[in-house]
Amino acid sequence: MMKNSFIIILTIVAIMSSCKQDENNQKESRNVVPVALSKSVEKEYTAVLTFSGTAFAKKEANLGTAIPGRVERIHFQEGEKVNRGDLLVELSSELYMQALIERDALKKDFERVSRLREKGSLSQQDYDHIKAKYDASVAKTEMMKKNAEIRAPFSGMVIDHIVQEGENFFFSPSLKPGYSNTSGIIKIMQLNILNVEVDVNEKDISKIHKGQLAHLVFDAYPDKKFQGEVVIIEPILSTLSRTAKAQIQITNSGLLIKPGMYSKVSIELPETKAVFIPNESIYRQPGTGNDFVFIVKNNVANKTAIDRIYTVDDMVAVSGLEPNQSIVVAGKSKLSDGMRVEIKEK
Repeated sequence: MMKNSFIIILTIVAIMSSCKQDENNQKESRNVVPVALSKSVEKEYTAVLTFSGTAFAKKEANLGTAIPGRVERIHFQEGEKVNRGDLLVELSSELYMQALIERDALKKDFERVSRLREKGSLSQQDYDHIKAKYDASVAKTEMMKKNAEIRAPFSGMVIDHIVQEGENFFFSPSLKPGYSNTSGIIKIMQLNILNVEVDVNEKDISKIHKGQLAHLVFDAYPDKKFQGEVVIIEPILSTLSRTAKAQIQITNSGLLIKPGMYSKVSIELPETKAVFIPNESIYRQPGTGNDFVFIVKNNVANKTAIDRIYTVDDMVAVSGLEPNQSIVVAGKSKLSDGMRVEIKEK
């Protein structure tokens, strides 16, 4: 009887041990996550920075005079080309004529005292006094002449008559947003060369330098590509946008591009190497901007932080990884750091 009881007890223990082992095996199986892997690859690439740009004239000026006056004649109409030194506007010349008469009268006095001085009939003090008055009159006449006419300081095109013929010119600013807002009578711009302004983000400032080539496509001419060169990078950043202005100069043959036009600008950077991984392997922690991948070694997934550098199609250049590491591309949403994985075919 005792022998039978002992056999029954052994049987029960064996059954319970078997059940416990099955339970442990099932639990361990549930903790192993099936995943598909890809390899990190080091390769060369050429990064391209892209910006939105706006075209501006290389030079622009609202031309006026140092003193107010009546506009007598404007020699060029809006849209006409002008050359450096061309007479653009004539103003009332009453003050100039008055200064001219005064200068001529003082010139005769000066010539007279000069002869007397040569004969020794006039003191040096009296001679110097008349000469000073004459010199001042000559300078005043030149100033009045300059204020009676306006000439083009550079070659370009007449853009706007701010004051019309017959109107009086006073010091009042032009209020066209985005362009020069100084007082003037006539506006001219140099349009055969344009500057395209772009805003460069703080993280890209170190990658931009004078002399770099840029490629531009304007919305007005989507099938035509223009080439330019970086000529200016502002030495300070906006405290609001954390960007700096950069200017790209382009030749505007045929005057196709108009100031104010929008452009897509791209600048190629020197070829370099980086470690690439599939975009689908990157996991972003919810509620943050932090990116991670899971590296698998000995069937264990290790969570590793990475930083994106550049994207080429469906591959992403990153920092924080080495070449030829096994990266989880499928099943990562079920993983946590240190979990065991079962490698499946993707």
